[in-house]
Amino acid sequence: MEILNFIDLIRIVWQNRKTLVKIAIATTVISAALSFLLPVYYKSTTSMFPARSSQVPVTETAIRKGPFSEFGETSESEQSLEIINSTRLLDKVIAEFNLFNHYEIDSSENFAYTRVLNTLRDNMSSKRNKYNSIEINVIDKDPIMASNIANSITTFYDSVKFELSRARMTALLDNLTKNYHTQKIVVDSLKMIMDSLTENGVMSQFQRGYLIEAFSHAKGQDGQQIKKLVDVNISRGETFDYIERVYEAEVGNLMHIKKFMVQAKADIEVEFTQKFVVDKAIPAEQKTSPVRWLFVLVSTFSSIFFAIAAILINRKWPAIKSMLQD
Repeated sequence: MEILNFIDLIRIVWQNRKTLVKIAIATTVISAALSFLLPVYYKSTTSMFPARSSQVPVTETAIRKGPFSEFGETSESEQSLEIINSTRLLDKVIAEFNLFNHYEIDSSENFAYTRVLNTLRDNMSSKRNKYNSIEINVIDKDPIMASNIANSITTFYDSVKFELSRARMTALLDNLTKNYHTQKIVVDSLKMIMDSLTENGVMSQFQRGYLIEAFSHAKGQDGQQIKKLVDVNISRGETFDYIERVYEAEVGNLMHIKKFMVQAKADIEVEFTQKFVVDKAIPAEQKTSPVRWLFVLVSTFSSIFFAIAAILINRKWPAIKSMLQD
């Protein structure tokens, strides 16, 4: 059995048109009045490009990675979004602007921190745009506060990223320092062995060439003294050459570690910007919400819809009840 068709719907609406008009007028007046009681919010927007991941250019390795003035790619943008929405950064914003007081949340209450953090997150948004720029929007009842919070997010982005990098580089520097001292002991030990051989007359391969030439021209007592040196170098020269090669290799390793230490120390001590701010947030001159006409329109149409639904249910309830019982 068909409960309702379009003609029935039109007929019922027409028969109750006066009631529906009264409901619409009443809803319009009430919603218009209520719309002025809704809190007014202002929106400020800032946008930035994350910088390409790089190190302080103090070594050849860092320089070969490319200039640190280049814009970042998609991976850097995604990482930036994680940092922007991190608790570590938002905690700095909360402390900077005393948001407990601004949002009128008693810090001694249970879950006060969760409430202020959630409120801040509800009032802000961030997204990656087409060309990998990051857009940050902040709404607030105070237009100046909205712009200040938006700008502070880009400022604290640098400090948070530097803190994360510094913690990692500090651990790396500690490990490099230990390796450097260990390697220096190896180098010093090899140097002591070479010095000991040198004190006993052993020369480098280059010097031995001159020694052999001098021996070929030496005569008498000088020749005997040079022969002793020649004999020592013949017996121990190969050992000296081997230790010298090992020493040079270990010195190279020591210098390699030293370069990494210099780079790590620079990355720890030098804090340079990790982003390019394209547009700074400014206080909004016009509110972003509420849109009062939209609030009134939605309220009016909603009330008419529910009124029609109530009338239909009231008219057709016997038929509906009969169908349910069947």
